[in-house]
Amino acid sequence: MTYSYRINKVNNSWGMVLAIIFIASTLRAPLTSVGPVVDEIKQVMDINNSVAGILTTIPLIIFAVVSPVVSKVTSRLTMSRTIMYSTMLLIVALYLRVAGDFTLFLIGTIILGVAIAFGNVVLPSYVKWYFPMQIGLATGIYSGTMNFTAGLGGGLSFPLSEITPLGFRISLSFWILFAMIAIILWIPKARKGVQLEQTTAIADQQDRLKKVSIIKSKLAWMVALTMGFQSMIFYTVVAWVPSILVDRGVDPSTAGYLLMLNQFAQVPMTFTFPIIASKLKDQRSLIVIITILFLVGFSLFFTQSVALLVIGMIIAGLAMGACFSLCMTFFSIRARTSDGSISLSGFGQSVGYLVAAVGPFLIGYLHDATGSWDSGIVSLIAMVILCFIFGYPAAKNRVIEDD
Repeated sequence: MTYSYRINKVNNSWGMVLAIIFIASTLRAPLTSVGPVVDEIKQVMDINNSVAGILTTIPLIIFAVVSPVVSKVTSRLTMSRTIMYSTMLLIVALYLRVAGDFTLFLIGTIILGVAIAFGNVVLPSYVKWYFPMQIGLATGIYSGTMNFTAGLGGGLSFPLSEITPLGFRISLSFWILFAMIAIILWIPKARKGVQLEQTTAIADQQDRLKKVSIIKSKLAWMVALTMGFQSMIFYTVVAWVPSILVDRGVDPSTAGYLLMLNQFAQVPMTFTFPIIASKLKDQRSLIVIITILFLVGFSLFFTQSVALLVIGMIIAGLAMGACFSLCMTFFSIRARTSDGSISLSGFGQSVGYLVAAVGPFLIGYLHDATGSWDSGIVSLIAMVILCFIFGYPAAKNRVIEDD
């Protein structure tokens, strides 16, 4: 597939880059902003811990269910329109979450999962299509934004809830502002994008005829399971590591700040790793580096030293950012065409988030069964090993169209 008819570069497309940044800012923060105010949500909505725990799991299940159909919707609407409509849907979902009782909150959470699922799948493919010569840099920009705003979501949620009597409602609706800015920036770009996608469709027709049986591709399964255990690690850390830190003698407030530090530590890696990965034909060395960082970081969770726990959170954050961004890069570089990239992204995220949903539940169950958080730390290390087992072959220089 050639791109001679479309050479967009980041330094000449700052309007598009800014639009992508604001789209990316809405794909994680609406989820990470729930945890810090969950106690207030339980009190206001009159729900128990078990029901509150479901609020974290619902989006992951929705991601798994919706992701496989995204490519079919996108083939009808184009990528530009799909991103625009999904962001509009996200605004509706953010409003419903804070507009009334728990039923509306639940409906809003489900719709939010649908909207984010579309954004998660299409954005990596759109970046591959729009910036074919700078996939690594463009991927680093949006994945870095996702992690940075995820940290903001966790860090700002509780302080925002104390500003007005609206409490958690102001914290969770805050991200509507980012989504509205994203829409304003995206609409003019989407119009041009639709025309460009339709114009270049003819040039891509030969590649489109080579349909990939994604379920039969061993490479697709390796990428999907790498994504799965990466996501399992992320959501397990977000859900339970603050509790592990408190068990180690850290006060709850400090544990929250350390989680935010962990999120922010991911940002430099999410920006740099896609650039490095896109320049390498084979990324297996990066998988080894990520695995070492994970093992060192999580091993430090066994200690009682606050200083070592802080170091562990930072090192684990570096590994999490690197692993997440490498998975996003796989969706682009492990497919030759934009259609293949969307299919791989949809399949990878469907399988991935289904696997990820098991993590928080498993750690909670093991803690209840053993009465110790050591089992949770051991489980995190086991997740890392599984991520390496599937990530190493996924990092070989291949594409799904040739699998």
